[in-house]
Amino acid sequence: MTIGLATTLGDYLEYAFAQHGRGVRYLPVFDPAGKHVWPRRIAARLGLETVEVPARADGAVPPGAGDCARDGREDHLVVALTDDAGFCAPALVFALAKDARLVRADTASQVVKAALELPPGGYLTVVGPERVLEFALLNRLRREAPEVNTGVLCGPTPAKLSELVFKTLVYPHIPAERDEFFAGLLKGKEPMTSGRLTVYPTDAVDAGHLMDGTVLRRVLSFIAHASEDYLRVTPDDILCGLTDDPEEQAAARRAPGPLPACMQGDTCVYPDARRHDPAAVTAQVVFANACLTLKFGTQLMGEHNRFTISRRFLDGWTGCFIASPLLKDGIPGENLLFHALIEDGLTVGAAVRAVNDNLERWGVDAPAVIVIGDPEAVYGDRGAPRTGSVPSVAYERDRATVRFDGLMPTYSRVRLDDPDLLAAHRDGTLDIRPATPFGGRTPFYAAAAEIDGGLDMMVLGVQDRPLLPEESPRVLDVRATAPRAELDGLTRAFERYENLAFLDIKLDKGRAVLTDMVNNLPTMARRARNTRFELTEWERFSRSVERIREKCTALDRGVMDKLLQATESREYHFVEAYRHTYTVQRTESTDDPCRYCGEALHRYVSGNILRPHLRRYLISCAICGAVQDTEDEAVTLTITGDNRLRPGADTELGVEIGNSGDEELDLLLGGRITHGKPHGFGFRLDDESVRVPAGGTARTRLTISTGRPLARHTMLLRFYAVGLGRIQFAGRDLYVR
Repeated sequence: MTIGLATTLGDYLEYAFAQHGRGVRYLPVFDPAGKHVWPRRIAARLGLETVEVPARADGAVPPGAGDCARDGREDHLVVALTDDAGFCAPALVFALAKDARLVRADTASQVVKAALELPPGGYLTVVGPERVLEFALLNRLRREAPEVNTGVLCGPTPAKLSELVFKTLVYPHIPAERDEFFAGLLKGKEPMTSGRLTVYPTDAVDAGHLMDGTVLRRVLSFIAHASEDYLRVTPDDILCGLTDDPEEQAAARRAPGPLPACMQGDTCVYPDARRHDPAAVTAQVVFANACLTLKFGTQLMGEHNRFTISRRFLDGWTGCFIASPLLKDGIPGENLLFHALIEDGLTVGAAVRAVNDNLERWGVDAPAVIVIGDPEAVYGDRGAPRTGSVPSVAYERDRATVRFDGLMPTYSRVRLDDPDLLAAHRDGTLDIRPATPFGGRTPFYAAAAEIDGGLDMMVLGVQDRPLLPEESPRVLDVRATAPRAELDGLTRAFERYENLAFLDIKLDKGRAVLTDMVNNLPTMARRARNTRFELTEWERFSRSVERIREKCTALDRGVMDKLLQATESREYHFVEAYRHTYTVQRTESTDDPCRYCGEALHRYVSGNILRPHLRRYLISCAICGAVQDTEDEAVTLTITGDNRLRPGADTELGVEIGNSGDEELDLLLGGRITHGKPHGFGFRLDDESVRVPAGGTARTRLTISTGRPLARHTMLLRFYAVGLGRIQFAGRDLYVR
């Protein structure tokens, strides 16, 4: 490969056009000052030949160059968003080298219109000066052309843009052999290496190694705290975005607007930190999972990106910079996914699109990661098979199961040949979770991406994890829709427990237990969020849920005890107990028959006066006096069997609980006869607790020992089902004979 060093735009374009059709064996780079500092440095490092391009007298653009670029490939479109000939020239050189189609645009709408003409999976490269590029354009492209892989090539001057075009074209053909991930937010003490990737967790991050110029990285990534003008590598080391150009520094001081503290005679905002220059970091591709690290024409401080991290990286070795312009709440899974897909031979644009898709699916961040560089660049060998343990896949009616035996490898990529799962991924409803929760010291992340028209699931870690016999196999469930979230029922339960006082039920220790539960909610919510992407968080989340459920069960037992005690010791009527805090919202006289006597029923819907969404659904029979009063309209509670009580004998009744809703119910059961304690009744349930599946029914038996009643009069059986603060109630008249 030979690098032509040109000093005029005409010579720059002439060299590119003369070599068109010969790939990237001959590449020009433009510098009107004739210094070509970074191209010479990079060429020497990579062992490339450089030649001086002789200056032509006219310096004109060679005829036919524009026509050649307009006739390029249909799947890669280069848009020059500028009418400045100096910036159009690198766009033309890039299009010629890529054999891509080149058009010029004046507005963002013209760029979007051109992008919409690309085929799905096509490539769009927007080229122009930094000052005219806006994030609104990238947002529109992501929103209106989501299947297009987009990249940006920009610079403050034509020479800087030419330099970036040179780097982004050369590096994929001579990629470095080493990848590094500086994971300052990942716990650990020692570097972890798998293949060509080395991960440096919190206590292993070494700024000295980062700045070691003898180490050339193919892909370098960070997860760190940052702003537009710095990135914190360690608590004691920052990468500083300050330009090293004295003229630019002087211009910044003359311009209005905010300046960094160091430009106003003060010390650095981190005065005790060691400052390092990003331009000196030897990396071909940089992926920054940090806040505000990518800027174009508009910055908080100054102009021309004089103080921005992205510009300082691109001023030096870096030929492709990938980051989000927004505030970030990143996770290591983003970095690991990008590293893995680049190693698999995906293009930079396709890898970043997969990262954005997963950010959206995980619910972690805005899908706003942007490529400054060639989106079609390939830095890995797509034909090279990954070695290591390969999980097995089995398909069931509504899901796939992925099984790992003996080992969870650092990286697994599995093709899921199921059109329903692919459709779910496109709709954003795909769910990946362990069949049985598991944990671990080092995290594993789950991601999914549409690659070559099919759905691939990726499991990513930082090192292999051998599975003990009792841990193997690990099985993942991949479903088109997520099961109902466990937290949904628990969070609604807290409100129902608080509502118990409105039902005239006061628990002796309920408030303390409830307060403890609510105080644990933030931890449980954080773990629930993390399970969307981190497989190893499921065990911790499941333990949190189980602890909360145990407390809920204790509260439910207290509610049941109160109800049973009140029922058998006095004339307690549950329906009447809450009437002073509920108001009737709707009534209905129906033709529906009573399940006991066949007469017409009357329905009431009542709502809490302060919380109208908390309702009671009452069904009453005016003839036999039967009552059903439930928290959920989907629940039915029926007492079946002969309602005669025989003195000195047992009476068996059936209990049937129907659940037409979409939530499984765990219920404690209990029944008593109103004011029945003096009569010596006994009660025995075959099952004191039942689970009622969504859309299903549960049945059990209630045995009543009658003894010798003091009065042979009609007696009212009150039966309760309590779960997660819900109280379901049924009343039926029994008679002694």
